[in-house]
Amino acid sequence: MADPFDGLSRENILDGLFDRHARVASTVFFALESQTARLVYQSKQVFELFPAQELAQERELAFLDAMAEGRDSPLRPTIQELEHFAPDWAALVPENAATRATLAHLFGQKYKFAHADIPRMRQALGLDTEAVRRVYLRQYQQPLETIFISRTTLAEHLRWTWGAAASRLESMPPFWTVFSLTLTETVGAGILALPIALAGVGPLVGVVMLVVFGLVNVLTIAYMAESVARNGAIRYGEAYFGQLVNDTLGRTGSLVFSSGLAIVCFLCLWAYYVGFSTTLEDTTHIAAPVWVLLLFLANLYYLQRGSLDATIATALVIGAANICLILALSLLAFSQLRLVNLFYLKLPFQSGSTFDPSILHLLFGVILSAYFGHDAVGNCAKVVLRRDPSARALIWGAMTAQFVVIFLYCLWVVAVNGAVPAQILAGQSGTVLTPLAAEFGPIVYIFGLVFVVLGMGIGSIHNSLGLYNLVRERLPHKRWPVIQLPRRQGQLILGSSRRKAARVKSDLKVGIIYLGLEQPRGKTLNWEPRFCLDIQTEGRLNRLEITFTKYWDAAGSFERLNILPGKKVQLELEILEAAPEFVRLQVSSSLHLSIQRDQAGAASSTAGLFAQPDLEQQIVTWMLRESVQGREEVTFAEAAAMAGVEREEARAVLARLVEQGFIREADVDGEIRYRTALAGRRGGRLADSIWQTLGEPKEPAPGAGSKPGLLQRIKDGLFSRRGRFFLAVSPVGVVFLWVEWLLFTGTESFAEPLSFLGVIVVSLLGGIFPVLLLAASRRKGDIVPGVVYRFLGHPALLVSIYLVYMASLFLHGWVIWENPVQRAAAVGTGVMMLSVTIVLARQGVFKPRLVVELRKEAGEASPAVFRITSGGQAVDAGVVLAYREGEEHSRSCSGEIPLFSALRCATFHLPRSNARELKIWAYQVTPEGKAEGLAAVLKVHLDDEEKEFNLKLSAGQVVLLLNGRACRVEMTLLEDGG
Repeated sequence: MADPFDGLSRENILDGLFDRHARVASTVFFALESQTARLVYQSKQVFELFPAQELAQERELAFLDAMAEGRDSPLRPTIQELEHFAPDWAALVPENAATRATLAHLFGQKYKFAHADIPRMRQALGLDTEAVRRVYLRQYQQPLETIFISRTTLAEHLRWTWGAAASRLESMPPFWTVFSLTLTETVGAGILALPIALAGVGPLVGVVMLVVFGLVNVLTIAYMAESVARNGAIRYGEAYFGQLVNDTLGRTGSLVFSSGLAIVCFLCLWAYYVGFSTTLEDTTHIAAPVWVLLLFLANLYYLQRGSLDATIATALVIGAANICLILALSLLAFSQLRLVNLFYLKLPFQSGSTFDPSILHLLFGVILSAYFGHDAVGNCAKVVLRRDPSARALIWGAMTAQFVVIFLYCLWVVAVNGAVPAQILAGQSGTVLTPLAAEFGPIVYIFGLVFVVLGMGIGSIHNSLGLYNLVRERLPHKRWPVIQLPRRQGQLILGSSRRKAARVKSDLKVGIIYLGLEQPRGKTLNWEPRFCLDIQTEGRLNRLEITFTKYWDAAGSFERLNILPGKKVQLELEILEAAPEFVRLQVSSSLHLSIQRDQAGAASSTAGLFAQPDLEQQIVTWMLRESVQGREEVTFAEAAAMAGVEREEARAVLARLVEQGFIREADVDGEIRYRTALAGRRGGRLADSIWQTLGEPKEPAPGAGSKPGLLQRIKDGLFSRRGRFFLAVSPVGVVFLWVEWLLFTGTESFAEPLSFLGVIVVSLLGGIFPVLLLAASRRKGDIVPGVVYRFLGHPALLVSIYLVYMASLFLHGWVIWENPVQRAAAVGTGVMMLSVTIVLARQGVFKPRLVVELRKEAGEASPAVFRITSGGQAVDAGVVLAYREGEEHSRSCSGEIPLFSALRCATFHLPRSNARELKIWAYQVTPEGKAEGLAAVLKVHLDDEEKEFNLKLSAGQVVLLLNGRACRVEMTLLEDGG
């Protein structure tokens, strides 16, 4: 990060020209950049096909560590991005006019912008107010207007133009956001196979089938939208479709769904490689295998980066460009429309002919794959449901987009099949662009080439990333990134894989809090890091404190303490650096890792500082100024003298600042001193001499004296960071080699993998699963949307759609397909899905779930609400709210808690019901719209059985088997945050 004080002399700062404002403004400036970088990264993950939650967690940890340590963020924001996210970071800007004037000066030094370019930033910083202008003139002896530039270069003008356009696109009303994203995500490269697949039956019959299957997809995408709206993990969390299916249909459904996603990526990548290479070969006369190699190398580049970095705006622009190209090609084809081609008709048993299954070989599969855009609903739900919690825009936007898709597909088929004879189309192994170019000349390749690059090129990257992420998250994790934990200000949480059901019998959570350095009794030099561990499993909560100097292996400790009898837990911690105020850990574990910080780096600390009383602000800013002059620590006597208050009051103020994370204690030669915590510096591994100073010699790593065996070295290599990358990339490499072999042997086909995809996979993911998800989510969803269309869930309609897709599978297996592998796959998939449906019903996934929800809205002054539902219906229960002053008793299904800060315990006496499961969900919504578990201890009394949980460890969620038992739920809030 460039020095934000570049141009300001050290003497001026030391002379107190800017008093505290310069240092505070520098901290705020860094916090604004870091917060913006984090928001930019999150916005670029919206349209990953199947994002890796593990990779997102690693990136999140990197951002948090950078903010906490004062380092540059992994992603540097541009001035356009700072302007776009100004409303999101405005809360971090203090009201003080002098600090705002200094911030304006820092922005003017580092970035170039005109006055008209930054309306949001001007409002967030108060640059148009007279107070800031007057202070700026007094501090810098020049008007505020000097931070603006009068003229921008062409490149800068284009960047600002795109930034403004992107902001408008991403600020569309919720309905149009869903409509646009669903439309552009559905209409993809598969449209180039539709005329080929429908050539066997003729365009008019094809239009009828497009309308019929399109209307069915209108219903299934509405099912998906409502299921998403009922799921709290998607609405408020970081989850995507995999977690939705796991929460709703359990592990069995999640396993089938994840396997289907992998097959989608594999087959789409196969089709895109073929379509991309054959089209470019016809255009450039360079061999198709060369183009496949180049596209594969491009995919590897983005796999190594881990993301395509596509925002909502870029996805909309690319999708809109593709639709415009299709419309242009359709108009071109209409100019040569021939009635003989338009009215071509060939059906089974027509004019006494025998049934020819080859006519329908590609038909159903290609149509189904072309309509598959259900994943777009889950991607845009996170954005849309924040602005329209009722889900009306989500459901109707997705349905309307499908109606437009039906129209576009019918228009395209009539135009192309009416212009090109069916005999020519039916023999194509590549895309429909080749016969169109033969009819209309090179102009088709001009439009088609852009479409192929945007549709298939970028589509191949999306599917490569999806396949890579699906494989990567299922590989064992040897070592996690280095984690920095501040003392008592954060918690490291390790738990069972997210793919496992969130039920008590399989759930394991370990929370680790750093308590600081401790000097054991009887020793004068040996200072040991001390940790508090919360271990939760099978409804039992254990807490213990441990001390260790370098390495700790959980397996041995848990076995000695009989905490997890009969279970083997791989969890090793290595201390890389230990200080009184923080510890840096290397974590080696197969458990899923997350971190919760009460002060998530400089941004939150800075925002909290400005909410402190004047005395606390004066002490912290004085310490910041002292640190500029080279004094890292100050004594208690110096702090008390500066504050000008009695010793006891000064001690209480300093204790509050330490507890809130603004300053840190340091032991210097037996004397407690204080240093600021707002501008930490990254430390490395402790040197041997430092460990000797602490009285503890450097220890060798466990097993360092013995050479590992061959199998262990292979295992370590495979599950290292590089080894995991190559294992995750290997399926993409298999697709590349397979397509190269097909091209060399002349057996490639663009429509064939799409047809197989549509019949085998889309029938499940876009047809059967939406039916199952809606049926289950209406009985066990976390949230009841504000808008519910009862007719969508009518049993007759659900069963009819289910049978349509099952019939498609068995018809292809018994009648339409002739290849024995394809027939076996279709019949096997149908039998498997019938079996899965029966298993799910026997497991009770379609039985009601009783949900107790306690939600605290963002903001200190915002109220909290509770809600009790069973099977999607409100249920009355006895409610006891215990405050400091007394208790409130009521009987209700929902209510508001206006004084949440005074609440100490909430008790719910739940009636007996036919619900199979009980879910407790207690959380607070962050300003970013995410859910964080409340710091509370949960006790659940089920008849004579009692279970206890730390809600902070389980993200505020617990699911238990109820089976009609009487139940009492007690949530005791922890004042110290747990």
